[in-house]
Amino acid sequence: MPRYFGEIIGTKAILSENDIHHLTHVLRFKVDQEFEVVFNGDIFRSKIVSIHPFCTEVIEKIEADSEFNQKVTLFFCLAKKDKIEFVVQKASELGATNLVLVSSARSVVKLTQTDFERKKQRYMSIAKEASEQCKRTSILSIDGLFELKKIPLDFLCDKNFVAYEENSGSTLHFFNALKEIHFGESVSIFVGPEGGFEKEEIRFLEKNGFQAVSLGKRILRCETAAVYGLSVIGLFLDRL
Repeated sequence: MPRYFGEIIGTKAILSENDIHHLTHVLRFKVDQEFEVVFNGDIFRSKIVSIHPFCTEVIEKIEADSEFNQKVTLFFCLAKKDKIEFVVQKASELGATNLVLVSSARSVVKLTQTDFERKKQRYMSIAKEASEQCKRTSILSIDGLFELKKIPLDFLCDKNFVAYEENSGSTLHFFNALKEIHFGESVSIFVGPEGGFEKEEIRFLEKNGFQAVSLGKRILRCETAAVYGLSVIGLFLDRL
């Protein structure tokens, strides 16, 4: 059953024009066919009452649990356009709560705040579609753009990790640290750009509460590291 983020007003489910088009022209749904609407974190099973004009009816509220019990933040340094869009999609699928885009010393791409605001609508559209596809009840929050040393402290979590390529090798330290996360504690993973972190940046992050960890014996592309890091964190959090 397809899922959309919309509004519930009375007994009606309200969708955007794009979602109505997708439901009626792409999926070719007819009268009485059912779909789901997420509103304020709640899921409502609904059905089409009329196509022209488009009208719906809420059938019932559904109980479901597809989110982590704590906030998960991905700090991701600027990368080429397609890589950021890929990470937005996969971070959404992997349950991340927040994505914070960061400019670091070796970031290949240079964006201004104005550039970021212009691209943000595209990123949010990708996040929404990914969240609907994987049956989430919330949409990834995308924040930025921040210089590495000027990230607001509000974005830091209870447990903060930074994937450092110079630490490649055993993942035991990361494994043991993840086992120490308790129910409700927020967690973050920081992934560097294509060229990696400078040592001074790692020292700065460690002074500000991040633990440098290894993601294994192989050097990963930045977008792969983001997916790997979130996947491992998710494996631990979903057991709590």
